[in-house]
Formats: sequence, structure tokens, C-alpha cells
Amino acid sequence: MENKVFSDQQRSSSEISSAIEGLSMVGKAENGDSKDDQDDNSLQIPTKHFLSLCNSLVLHVLDKIGPTMAVLRQDVHQNIQRLEMQHESNPLKYSNVVEMIKEEVAEGTARKGASCSKAFVWLTR
Repeated sequence: MENKVFSDQQRSSSEISSAIEGLSMVGKAENGDSKDDQDDNSLQIPTKHFLSLCNSLVLHVLDKIGPTMAVLRQDVHQNIQRLEMQHESNPLKYSNVVEMIKEEVAEGTARKGASCSKAFVWLTR
């Protein structure tokens, strides 16, 4: 019985490590350079890719942890939905998360209410 519990813990640990590794790749440019090597203006974070990772990895890990993370899971899911709705409103314009944030900053709504900027910050934590 102890071996089964240990095996389940190892599997959960490797899934969490995989999720962390996958999310860390979002910060890298398509050409393989890290974001530290790039100019701020060239930073690209593909919206669909980012949301896919959040859905498949982060929510999956929270589901594996169990009901103790239900409130956090709900909050993460709402943030994902907020970004998805914004992306779906104009997929071409919002194909890059950075464009969503720049627009909110220009409008002065980035720090107000339920913004995509706040959702993105929450999801990257």
C-alpha cells in the first residue's frame, strides 16, 4: 500500500514539474531566445498557446491536488475565461497577450476591475 502512495506522489510531482516547465517556455520567443535577450518591444506571448498551457497544465495540476484547491482553481479558471473572451472578440488583434495589455494600459483600464492585465498577472504567478 505504501508503494502505491509513494508512486502516486512521484507521478503528481512529475506532473507539477512538467507544468512548471511548460509554463516557463511561454516566456521564450519563437526563435528560442530567452526574453532577457530580446528588446521589450519584440516580446511575443501567443495568446492561444498561453491559454492552452493554463488550461491543460495548471488546471490539471490543481485538479490532481484535489478539492482543497477548489477556490484557487475557480479563480484561475475565471482568469483564463477573461483572456479567452478578449481573444475571441478579435483573434487577429489579440493573438499576442502583450497587445491586450498594451491596449488596457493605453485606455487606463489595466489596474481597474476585472482586467485582462490582472488576469494575466494572476495566471503567470
